[in-house]
Amino acid sequence: MMMNPQFPIEKAIINLINSYKNQITKKMRPLGLYPGQDMILLELLKHGQVSQNKLVVELCVDHSTIAKSVRRMVSSDLIHTEKSTEDKRVTLVSLTEHGHDLAKKVEEIWVTSECCATDGLSEEEQRLFIEMIDRITKNLNK
Repeated sequence: MMMNPQFPIEKAIINLINSYKNQITKKMRPLGLYPGQDMILLELLKHGQVSQNKLVVELCVDHSTIAKSVRRMVSSDLIHTEKSTEDKRVTLVSLTEHGHDLAKKVEEIWVTSECCATDGLSEEEQRLFIEMIDRITKNLNK
């Protein structure tokens, strides 16, 4: 891969994101999911029932994006929603049986992709990579 000598970090980050995203998208396409729905499924698989607002915070997306995805996913019988008995303003979201099965497939795809991405890297190299990415992210968010 030829690096842009003027902006090598930018080029490396863009190439990494595009390669990872392309691999995941290719594997997700047969599942019939819209972009981002895989992340919602994984969040619900991990935490069970959560509020729509928690999904907004955990996935770092705006409320309208989550609301649209939730509507689509309810229509596809992947999740169901209900109002909180404690606070009727809060919408709780959880997986249906079909959604749970699909979430397990999504999890498998993410595990496989993670293994593929780190193939040939030692645990120390993986740790250092994560530390560097975290540092770059903090630098960019200053």
